[in-house]
Amino acid sequence: MGDDGAERTSMSDRVYERLLAMLIDGEIEPGQRIRVDAISRQFEVSQTPVRESLLRLEAEDLVEKKHLIGYSATPRLSPERFEELFEARFLIEPYCAGLAAARHQRGQLEGITGLAQEMRTGYESGELSYGAFARSDAELHRALIDATGNGYFSEIFAKLHAHLQLFRLLRDSSVTEDALTEHDRIITAIRTRDATGATEAMTAHLTASRSRLRKAFNQDHRDREEPSQAS
Repeated sequence: MGDDGAERTSMSDRVYERLLAMLIDGEIEPGQRIRVDAISRQFEVSQTPVRESLLRLEAEDLVEKKHLIGYSATPRLSPERFEELFEARFLIEPYCAGLAAARHQRGQLEGITGLAQEMRTGYESGELSYGAFARSDAELHRALIDATGNGYFSEIFAKLHAHLQLFRLLRDSSVTEDALTEHDRIITAIRTRDATGATEAMTAHLTASRSRLRKAFNQDHRDREEPSQAS
């Protein structure tokens, strides 16, 4: 029984990762319907791990379920929602970076540093896909929030689903070394327990990130409006 349960969990995790990658990489477009039976056949698995994975993705606001219709990928962010998302991030993440600098445990710092190094190694080798970068970036920021030791901040940040939403919609953006360098500055401040420096480094990172993503987001939004205006 125990082995069967572990096998089902492992299968569900694998299906979840594949679906998540398809959503981030654009293989499943925002608004596109997701048929459980079709995914089951495509992945050559039963429908149970597919349904379990879709439940997880629904909790992360990446898919939605409608009565009598089923699952579909959530729509694109509007420009207004994009700006609101960054307003929330500016309120939470710089303050949490400062707390993490003051409160982090050794094991937490090692984990954060390891994540940053994996991202840089993957980037420099050319083996880091955009979807993989998105997931690693989300994991790194989540680890920084967790290092505050305050579970409420972790819960609030998790509900934003900021990284996966942004990267899912902006998959054509390039992975830049600037973002990796900005991460390094945040981690250096946390390592030296420089709370002010960590706060400032996170603010600078979010400012640069918003600028990079806003440019790509606005271009994507314009591109999608032009066909309808032309008609």
